[in-house]
Amino acid sequence: MAKKKYSGYLLVANPNNPRDELAKSVLLCVNHTGNLAIGLQINNQLVDIDLSTVAFNLGMDFPSNAPLWYGGNIASNKIHVVHTNDWRGITTVKLNDEISVTNDISVLAAISRGDGPEYFRACAGYWLWEDGRMDKMLDPRDKEDPMKWEVVPATMDLIFDGEGQDQWRIALERAAKHQVDAWF
Repeated sequence: MAKKKYSGYLLVANPNNPRDELAKSVLLCVNHTGNLAIGLQINNQLVDIDLSTVAFNLGMDFPSNAPLWYGGNIASNKIHVVHTNDWRGITTVKLNDEISVTNDISVLAAISRGDGPEYFRACAGYWLWEDGRMDKMLDPRDKEDPMKWEVVPATMDLIFDGEGQDQWRIALERAAKHQVDAWF
């Protein structure tokens, strides 16, 4: 089983994975401890709603039609904002030297006032793996679970500079380089 914990890493769907809702996905791992892992999908933009609609429903003016991303299949009414470390709120969790995540309304209020983080990506919902399932998916020797993930440290460019399948391809290439670099 995988021994390293991957909070602050991107989980990139292996191209040989089953064609399901996580095919060609890029997830930011926000928690990976013990038997639990939580990830936010960051490369699947929602088309029927944007962040200004969410902010309006919360009673806020929002300065732009920033996209809203499908974060995962659990609690899709809960917004988590992945952002740069130039802003911090009470629920902000710093994942690495560049990236944090905040899951309360304070970050949306700060963005609407113009004093929030410079870069952000708001995700509706999250993915959850329990009972050590993520460790099994990260273990190349495990043959039971058909879903496999490639990993690469999360960086600003990998999170904020792309979307969709293009973002997946770039993250997959970077994960392959990261794996090769780890061999030497």
